[in-house]
Parts: sequence; structure tokens; C-alpha cells
Amino acid sequence: MAGLTDNLRRSPLLLYMAEALNSAAGTLLTVGVLFYMTHRFGWTARENFTVAVCQGALYVLGALTAKRLADRWKRIAVLQVLYAIMPLFALAAGFCATVGWAVPTAMIVAIQTGMMGASWPLLESLVSAAGDPSRLSRRLGWYNIVWATTGSVALASSGAVIQYLPPWAFFGIVAALHLTAGATIAVRRFLRARLAAEQAAAFKAGGVKTESAVEESVAKQLKLALWLSRIALPSTYVIIFSLAPVLPTLGAIERLSPTLATMQCSIWFVARAAAFIVLGNTAFWQRRPVLTLVAGVTMLAGFLGTIISGSLTGSGAGVGHGAALLLMAMAQIILGLSLGTIYASSLYFGMAVSKGSTEHGGYHEALIGLGQVLGPVVGVTAQLIHPNALWPVAAGISVVVTATIVTGTVAGLRISGSFRNMIGGTPKAG
Repeated sequence: MAGLTDNLRRSPLLLYMAEALNSAAGTLLTVGVLFYMTHRFGWTARENFTVAVCQGALYVLGALTAKRLADRWKRIAVLQVLYAIMPLFALAAGFCATVGWAVPTAMIVAIQTGMMGASWPLLESLVSAAGDPSRLSRRLGWYNIVWATTGSVALASSGAVIQYLPPWAFFGIVAALHLTAGATIAVRRFLRARLAAEQAAAFKAGGVKTESAVEESVAKQLKLALWLSRIALPSTYVIIFSLAPVLPTLGAIERLSPTLATMQCSIWFVARAAAFIVLGNTAFWQRRPVLTLVAGVTMLAGFLGTIISGSLTGSGAGVGHGAALLLMAMAQIILGLSLGTIYASSLYFGMAVSKGSTEHGGYHEALIGLGQVLGPVVGVTAQLIHPNALWPVAAGISVVVTATIVTGTVAGLRISGSFRNMIGGTPKAG
């Protein structure tokens, strides 16, 4: 028993458990809720885009606040407070949804999303610090696998909750997830308080060493990869949060029940988790920054493929419903693998270069929030210009993502000195 307790003190297992619960709740609040609002209140893509804009803006604010909160109080303490407050908001949202108040429900969800934005940098830095510095890559690999797999399960199962359970149940589950995560963090805080004093220093904000001392040329390569991944990261969430409001309104999805719809639309979640499993157990990608640019191109192809294939049914294209769903699944697989590559690169290189600080975790999440705002803004604008038409949304998002790819290519060439160095060589000095 003593050995088990000691292992729990030293390992990130409890943090992974809290992260899994956080991911399930966050997925329901950001993606699952769009299916909920469409089913319960008959919202269209325009209303869903508007909610997503508000969520993204508050997510950025929460992410940038995390470092300041961690400096004033301990990260564990801040997490416990968040997990005590968020269930109250979830229950309030459930009440509003039950009595039919759509707008107040959306407003409460947006505020809660902001608090979620503050929780992720805290968890990221805690996981980065929770163990041997030489195993940072593996810890972050597991971190990505955990949140991606639990998120995919949450989205896939949310349709059944929406279809068969009372209106309050969706948000009741979110509240329960937050409460359980808070209890998990409380247990870990109790166990960690009993560790030796010399280990406490490693858990101060930003107090984790890089994996190992690296040569100057390798350090430059890491910084190049960080720049490329951070440039690309917002575009991944531009894709996600412009696609999510559209998914429930695609012709191929509208013909499905909520249960089947969320299962079909969670395929890219599963593919992203698969990418994390591969990247978390390999190192080849850590010295090949160009893979981030390649992932940007395939990500755009997967996004367009998902929208186009999901819109084929009933369009006169002569494609059956089953064929449209199959094409949509294939496009989602490409999309998910690409999203996972860019996200894993941004988190790993950010934590490796910045020594695992909460501040850089906040930057990582703020860039995510930037994408959460920009994607829905493009979507809302396109819907105002051409109501109920999806091609302007696809065109606008394509322009944004293409600009990101071009910017990343130019920045990478200037930093590295040549395309060969971006593929896997060493950046030039200076």
C-alpha cells in the first residue's frame, strides 16, 4: 500500500485522470453543445458560429490569465477552485436549457469555456514537471493521447445523451466530470504535500528542466520547429471551430439521428488520437520541421473533403447517402492525422524550449483560442453574406489556412536558411 501511494505521488497518473475528465467536459462544451443546440433549439450554422466566437474570445482570456493565477497561488489550488466553480455554471446551463432559454444557456456555456481555457495551461505545466526531465516527450505524448481519446468518446456518445435523456442531463454530466476532476486533483495535492522538500522546487511554475543539454545547432532546430508549429496551431482551431458549427447542418448528417450523427462526426477525433499515439512513441518528427507545413496542406484538404462529401447527398451529384458518409469518413481521417501532428509539435516544442512553463502553456492555449475566434468569425461573416450557403465558409477558411501555410514557409526559410534545413538539417547560425 505504501508503495502504491508513493508511486501515485511521483507519477502523473492522477493528472492524466483529471485531464481525461477535463477533456470530456471540454469536448461537450465546445463541440457537443453545437449538436445539442441544433437538436434542442433548432439553431442553424449562423447561431452556432456566433456562440463559437464568444467561446473562443473567452478561451483566449482564460488561457492568458493562467500564468498570473499560477504566480499568485499554486497551480493545484487554482485548479481546485476552477473545478469547484465550473459545476455551478454547468448546472445553471442545464436549468436554462430545461426551461427553454436558449440564449442564456449559450452565454453560460461561453463563460464556462473561458474557465476551461485557464485550466489547460495549468495541467500542461504540471504534467511537464511530473517526472524525469529526460522523459518529457513521452509524458506529453501520453498527455495528448489521453485528452484526444477521451474527447472522441465524449463526442461520439453525446448524441445518445442528447437524443434520449432529459435536457438537463447533458450539462449534468459536464458538472459531474468537473467535480470528479476536482476530487482527483485534491487527492494528488494531498499526496504531493507529503513528498520530500527537495522535490517541491521542481513543481514551481516553470520549474522543469529541458530533456537534456543540447547542442546550439539542435537548439536552433527546436526553435525553428516551435515557430512553424506555433504559426500553424491557430489554423488548426480555425478549421475545428468553423467545421464544428457546420457539421450538424450537412445534408448527410441531417439525415442521421443525433446518436449516429455524433458518432459519424467524431471520426476525426479518433484519427487525431491515433496521430498522438504514433508521435508520442517516436522521435523522427522532432527533427523534421517541414512535417508541420505538410500537415497544414493535408489539413486543408481534409477540411474541404469533409464539407464537400457531407454536402453531396441530395445535391444532384448522384452520390448515395452511404457513399457520402464513407467519403466524409476518409476526409475526417486525413483531417484528424494532420491536426494531431500540428498540435503535438506545438505543445512538445513549446514545453521543451520554454522549460515547461505555465506561461508558454498559456501561449499555446491562447493560440488555440485565437483560432477558435477567427474560424467562427469567418463563418458568421460568410453566413451573413450568403445565408445557409456553405461554399463561402469553405472559401474563407481556405484563404486563412493558405495564408498560414505561406507564412510558415516564408518564416521557416528565413530562420533555417534553406528548404533542406527545414526538412531535417541544421539551421544556419544567427
